[in-house]
Amino acid sequence: MATTAGDVRVAPVSNAWTEFNVTDVDGTVKIAANKGDLLVTDDNGTVTLPQGQQTTRDEQSAQSADTNTNPDTNTNKDKKKKKKRGEGAAPGATGGVLDSPVAVGVGSAVIVGVTTWVLLQGTSPVSPSSPN
Repeated sequence: MATTAGDVRVAPVSNAWTEFNVTDVDGTVKIAANKGDLLVTDDNGTVTLPQGQQTTRDEQSAQSADTNTNPDTNTNKDKKKKKKRGEGAAPGATGGVLDSPVAVGVGSAVIVGVTTWVLLQGTSPVSPSSPN
């Protein structure tokens, strides 16, 4: 079974069992051949992607991206935007708010304060000066 993302077509080389991933993120098509070889076709032609390999392609070809009819005023380089590559996936959670040193200090101070207040509220002292 073949698939298409933008102007990029990905198809298995043979009819044998093939596993592959095609992901289109912000105009860039990422292709991974997990099992079996793939044919990747775009505006540059057709290439074979061997099993276990990955590649990326631009979603749009230069011909479909260029809409200006006068070639002297704009070139394909002017039309294509430079993509800012990210550093990868965003990091996961690094810890809860209550794990911060400030929260631990404030919590400890509250516990000490409440304990002191409770001990000072009784009418008779905790340790009387004269035994009964």
